[in-house]
Amino acid sequence: MKLLSLLGPSALLRMLRHHSTRFGPAAVVLVAISGLSNALVLATVNAAAEEASAAEGTGRQLALFLIILALFVVSQRAILLTTVLEVERILDRIRVRLTELIMRADLLPIERLGRAKIYASMQSETVTISQAAQMITIAFQSALMVIFSFVYLASISKAAFVLTFVMTLVAAIMFLRRNEEVTALLHESNRRENEFFDALTHLLDGFKEVRLSQPRGSDLVERLNLISGGVRETKTTTGTQFAIQFIFGQAALYMMIGAIVFLLPKLAGEYTQVVMKATASILFIVGPLSSLLVTIPIWTRANVAAENIEALETELTRTASGNGAEIAPRAVQIDQLRFQDVTYAYDDPRGGSPFKVGPLDLTIRGGETLFIYGGNGSGKSTFLKILTGLYPPQGGEITLNGTPVTAGEAAWYRSHFTAVFSDYHLFDRLYGLRDTPADRVDDLLADVELQDKTQYVEDRFTTLDLSVGQRKRLALVVALLEDRPIVVFDEWAAEQDVHFRRRFYEEIVPRLKGAGKTVIAVTHDDRFFHVADRVMRMDYGEFVDSEELWAAGMERGAR
Repeated sequence: MKLLSLLGPSALLRMLRHHSTRFGPAAVVLVAISGLSNALVLATVNAAAEEASAAEGTGRQLALFLIILALFVVSQRAILLTTVLEVERILDRIRVRLTELIMRADLLPIERLGRAKIYASMQSETVTISQAAQMITIAFQSALMVIFSFVYLASISKAAFVLTFVMTLVAAIMFLRRNEEVTALLHESNRRENEFFDALTHLLDGFKEVRLSQPRGSDLVERLNLISGGVRETKTTTGTQFAIQFIFGQAALYMMIGAIVFLLPKLAGEYTQVVMKATASILFIVGPLSSLLVTIPIWTRANVAAENIEALETELTRTASGNGAEIAPRAVQIDQLRFQDVTYAYDDPRGGSPFKVGPLDLTIRGGETLFIYGGNGSGKSTFLKILTGLYPPQGGEITLNGTPVTAGEAAWYRSHFTAVFSDYHLFDRLYGLRDTPADRVDDLLADVELQDKTQYVEDRFTTLDLSVGQRKRLALVVALLEDRPIVVFDEWAAEQDVHFRRRFYEEIVPRLKGAGKTVIAVTHDDRFFHVADRVMRMDYGEFVDSEELWAAGMERGAR
């Protein structure tokens, strides 16, 4: 079973079979022709040498040799070109497929997977398979050549065939047994590399904070060095195992040659001419066998890469909801958005009590301006993700205009929201808004006082190198361009200066309300609470009415 494990079901073979349209019977025939032509070269050379030793003409053998050589070149070229084109086409389909699955996935699974694992599968793992493709194809040809050469060896001397086959079988079993350990090491190496890239992301994303705090920087670098050391140890062990395998394989090849030369005449009483032909056959297959030995580490790495891609695809498929490519029905005017006993809880990996939001009972009227405040960790950001449909509720029901929001209506429900989250991402292009007139974009840039900071030219913003407050203003421009019924802000004004903070609350929010938009904002600017129709406090994952604070804000706003 261990011997068959290399050729049996594997992630790489499953990937090729599932996505390929060219690796069919025709490709198998080409590989077989290439391998057979290699073996025929051996037979032709041996026959020509025998004729030459008998002082006979070798013209016929030369012509046959040239024909076989031409057949080898044509079949080899065809299969290698097919491999390059087909493997790159398969990897392109996989990248597109993973992108589609990411688009269909819910937010929480993507957050749990992490960027490092997704980047690794879509970039480094596909590169590993791409680089291994031709070598693996050559290895299959080499394997067929070895098989055909063994058949030829059996026709020369059954004793030589049995002796060589048994030694090859024993060596292969020992070789593949070690290969299982190497596969486990490669998986561990990939895990540690993902861990390293996660830590590196903290260094790059938090570079300003790292530069401001030497202890923080030293601690983070120490962790990076520790993880990198683990990667080094695992990869060194893996490389050592591969080296031992290669040396063992080479030694086994030389032992086969020695067995034919020294043992065969004594054990089977073979004649010198037969021993010479058998030795020539073994020498001829040393190259293909060496190619197989070199390819096994490459195959192992490519197969582990395919397993990682397969695991990511399985996880994304399991969590996918709907079709990310479909166009959601057009948003409707909001009359009422209602939460009834809505709950959501995070899993605690340490087995403790998970943080829970809810049960939430809340009714938001169309065109209402609702402000929400609360302490850190009170559940505000989680509520916004539930509100906007990014986190599906685990209990209770959300209804929009009386329609229950189920998994089937999730895309339609989300189409009613535009949001600027505290950890928003700013795109350089107006994806999904390509038909927006440039004049409209320019007007909004001027409205948020960014006309001198960035421009909208050739369907993209000329720069995103802006201050934090300016970036939030640009995100506001995009949100306004989306023109959706419900606008959500998460601490939007926190990084704005006094002038633009006042403009936001006293001009932009009322303008949105006047346009019939429902505005929901997480904010702690209590001096502007009078702008809201209602103010609610969130505490320990639940809402508490704050009429007194709203009234105080009204009084301050009137001054």
